[in-house]
Amino acid sequence: MEEERFFSCPRCGNEVNVKSRYCMKCGYLNPDHPENQQYTKYMKGSMEGYNVGPDGTTEASFQVNANETTGGVTSTVFGSKMGNYTLCFIVNFLLYILIVGLLIVFFYYDTYGNIYTMLASELSYSLIGFTVFSILNYSIQLVYMKMNRRWWMGLIPILNMYVLSDAIYEKKLLNLLVFVPIVGQIYYLVLLFKMGRSFGYSGFLTMVVPFIMFPVIGFGGSSFNKVYYVSGRDSLEQEYRKKKSFLITSIAVIVCSFVMVIYSNAVDINRGMDRLSSYYIYFASQRVIRRTKLKVQSQVYICDTYGDTFYFYFDDLEDYFSIPFYVYRDPIKGYVKVVRTEGGDGILDRYDYYISMTDLRYGFPETAEDDFNIESVVPYPELDPAYKSGNQCYFKRNA
Repeated sequence: MEEERFFSCPRCGNEVNVKSRYCMKCGYLNPDHPENQQYTKYMKGSMEGYNVGPDGTTEASFQVNANETTGGVTSTVFGSKMGNYTLCFIVNFLLYILIVGLLIVFFYYDTYGNIYTMLASELSYSLIGFTVFSILNYSIQLVYMKMNRRWWMGLIPILNMYVLSDAIYEKKLLNLLVFVPIVGQIYYLVLLFKMGRSFGYSGFLTMVVPFIMFPVIGFGGSSFNKVYYVSGRDSLEQEYRKKKSFLITSIAVIVCSFVMVIYSNAVDINRGMDRLSSYYIYFASQRVIRRTKLKVQSQVYICDTYGDTFYFYFDDLEDYFSIPFYVYRDPIKGYVKVVRTEGGDGILDRYDYYISMTDLRYGFPETAEDDFNIESVVPYPELDPAYKSGNQCYFKRNA
């Protein structure tokens, strides 16, 4: 008869039969048992071990005290209260796919089967809104399971606050604060702060922007007070794959919806870009006029001949002026015409300025400085060649 062998449980010191799957006293998982081999890769490095309930099931009353894990040591524990992880995934994923499909069918028939009209309808905005809601909704459930609480509890008003308080503090009397008007809302903010800290994130951000932090925590790999809770059938790796598949599907729907928005609003987007180009050319022209007037008044220019009318031509504005964001657009060329009227009897000469420019798509013909405005910018692919036959002037480079 084979002699039974025992080892000392590293958690509680109890003698455990080497053939047992777990310690009958504290639930520590025997890493050498064949049924536990799928979890061995999580038990290396900083992992302290796995635990199950006294009866060997995930629905056992056994609960690990998170305060037992200190420093950098992390435990991975069978969640006795988290519910069925696979069921949570199936319900959320199938419900999401079903409603997305119903939205597409509804808008298809609402637009009488016209694909272009359907794409230009509110379908894209409906898909984006519902997808964002679904991601937030599922992430809340994931967070509650990470705290070893039933996934559906996070969806029920008031109860979700009570359960969150119980997970954070585990004090029955303190949990009753959630039912007190006004105080309960303030206490909920405190709970969000503590929850963020418990998962290793900023408590302030979790309190201020929970709609961002819930997805970050739920879909991320953080542990609750250095404890990873896993369901009976799923390892951490399997749970990660389920979260990943839901997130990838959701992001794919959002990307497709944004493409639909761009496609259906292409004309308006082009008009907006053209309008932006008009504003940019208007801004550039004002800068050119100001700089030219300054140099003319300071007499830091030279001309081919002397005269009362002369031109400053710029084949590329960036060679003469520093214009913000110029590198991100097509080069602009233009000219400034200056007309001088000589004064007499001590009166200073008067200068009138005219400007024209184009980026080979938009611009404006020669226009007086006082008459120029944003509406002056029109489709204008080429400059008037009048400047070529005029008196050419140039800025002094060292001035």
